[in-house]
Formats: sequence, structure tokens, C-alpha cells
Amino acid sequence: MSVVYREFNNVAEFMKSIDDELGEHRKKLGELLRKLEELRVKAEQEKKIKTVLSKLGVPETAPQNIVEMKNVKLIMNPTPAQEISNLEAAIESLNAKVSQLTAIKKDLEVLGGLDVEVKLTVIYVEGLPKTVLIRFT
Repeated sequence: MSVVYREFNNVAEFMKSIDDELGEHRKKLGELLRKLEELRVKAEQEKKIKTVLSKLGVPETAPQNIVEMKNVKLIMNPTPAQEISNLEAAIESLNAKVSQLTAIKKDLEVLGGLDVEVKLTVIYVEGLPKTVLIRFT
């Protein structure tokens, strides 16, 4: 679990940081979606080859390239299908993070109308603001 403690001089600075994070996440999401599309093309090609081989009587074997460790899974020489499933999970996670960050920004937009000088201390957990401490200056 990652926890970060950040300070902002005003609400606008904090909102800008959220916008910047959203921009970075969306850019990364676009890159991952392009990579996913490339992998799907490879998987389709592999499927065609396997179909031809099965018609020739070559049996299909299940890959034995996964090692389950205590805290992480290792996949040696992954098949396109294995890469796709893992990349899809990463994309879903990043998309959920973008949705959560967008919802948090919407919740906090009310702070933008404050006429009072404040400093903010924000506690981030797993990259998302979880607590905003407001201090009057």
C-alpha cells in the first residue's frame, strides 16, 4: 500500500494536480489500449495457426509457463492470450482509478468557490486522495 502526504498552497493548485494526474492516467490508458489491440492481432494470428495445425492432427498443449509465487505470478514467454488477459486487468484497474479520481474531483469542486485563504494537506492512498486537511492561513 502506498501512502503519500502532499501539501498545496491553495485549492486551485490541488485541483490542477488532480487534472494533471487525470491527464497522465488517460494518456497511459490510451497507450495500453493500443498495446492491447496489437496483442489481439497477434492472438488472432496464433489462433489461425493453431487451427491449421489441429486440422493436421497436431494436438494442442496447454502452456506450462506460469509460476505462482507467494505475492506475484511469473509468466515465462507468455502467449498472446496470457498477455491480453493480464493487460485487460491492468486497463480495468487504471480505468477504475480514472473514474474514482474524476468522482473525487467532482466532489471537491465545491472547494473552488472558497473566498478564504487556505492551505491543503492531502493524504493519498494508492494514488487517490483519501483525506483533505484544510488549514486557514
